[in-house]
Amino acid sequence: MTNAAGSSSPADGADGSDLLGSYDVVCVGGAVIGSAVAYFLTEDPAFTGSVLVVEPDSTYEFAQSSRAQNCIREQFSNPMNIQICQFGLDFMANFEENVQVDGQAPALNFTGTGYLFLAKTDEEMKVLEEAHSTQIDQGANVRMLTPGRVAEEFPYMNVDGLLGARVGSLREGNFDGWGLMQGYRQRAVHNGATYLKDRVVGFEMGTDRVQRVLLESGRSVTCGDVVNSAGPRARLIAQMAGLDVPVEPRARSSFVFSCRTEIPENVPLTVTPEGVHFRREQSHYMCGTAPENDVAVAYDDWAVRADEFEELIWPVLASYVPAFDRVSVMTNWGGQYAYNTLDHNLIVGPSEQVTNLHFANGFSGHGLQQSAAVGRAVSELIIDGDYRTLDLSRLGYDRIVRNEPFLETAVI
Repeated sequence: MTNAAGSSSPADGADGSDLLGSYDVVCVGGAVIGSAVAYFLTEDPAFTGSVLVVEPDSTYEFAQSSRAQNCIREQFSNPMNIQICQFGLDFMANFEENVQVDGQAPALNFTGTGYLFLAKTDEEMKVLEEAHSTQIDQGANVRMLTPGRVAEEFPYMNVDGLLGARVGSLREGNFDGWGLMQGYRQRAVHNGATYLKDRVVGFEMGTDRVQRVLLESGRSVTCGDVVNSAGPRARLIAQMAGLDVPVEPRARSSFVFSCRTEIPENVPLTVTPEGVHFRREQSHYMCGTAPENDVAVAYDDWAVRADEFEELIWPVLASYVPAFDRVSVMTNWGGQYAYNTLDHNLIVGPSEQVTNLHFANGFSGHGLQQSAAVGRAVSELIIDGDYRTLDLSRLGYDRIVRNEPFLETAVI
């Protein structure tokens, strides 16, 4: 059996007693990234192979895709990240048509709010202005604002101490991350992809290839290509092939709160210099920040750091929005970033050492918004052996080996 890229699958075991089957592509992890890869592979007429997606949590309760804040923006500083998310925005604009099965598609519920980045110092303004120039060059709809203009457009905001801000258009916004993931998944299944509730526990290796994927159930599958789409557990999967990625789980807590004073204006996703972000969430507001001691946590640690709201978030909220002096937390939940400790950016593509293991890891909080472009990119590598649309080679695994960070200043 050969896959669409022309590489031969390894031979079955001698007795085949534990062999589940042979697949051209095995995705290790079936949340938004694994499902995006499965979607784009099975959507491409040039791919005639088989896809298996292995996911231990079929409810996705403990997938970061289900616990994210579900936003997308053009406002990055690196042209590549801008282009990645612009494709995601285009994909979402035609979401129902892209993922429908028999005329039915999950609700994406996209709401345009824009992003508002604030600056208090000359250095922060310089960072905003330099990125603004890059964003304009890439066709993004963004504007620099004076403090007076911030006060005019967002009259609920206290602009004392601000030097300026940058705001995006209503093309940026939030959406239903569960709907996005399920849209990829249902269409991929419709196209012939197989989803298996199991856990990958090891690889049987050849000279420079994964030959067999070993499962917790005791079964195994032979494979043509393997995609590491394991989220915060990316390092565990890489180590099964004798490789390493600087990806670890970092705790992130989300809070939804109500405000006693009505704010009639649009409240964009506002990013403060202190690292707190907030936005409107229907009739309430959503917020979060990074912990003061931002270190790796256990893979099964999904606890809410409830004290972050009182100690880190609320004082900042109230300083920028006086109405937020009187709020009540409605709900909260814990999540994880699949955090790339080298440079906070995704890792995509194979390595020289293991040529059929493709990374799609280290999104550091950007996985949902970057999923469409990365799913397309990995499918192109598998089908064509190279990038055909957007060249993501600068985000490849070899930069990890060289210890050369991919620079991006607009990381939240």
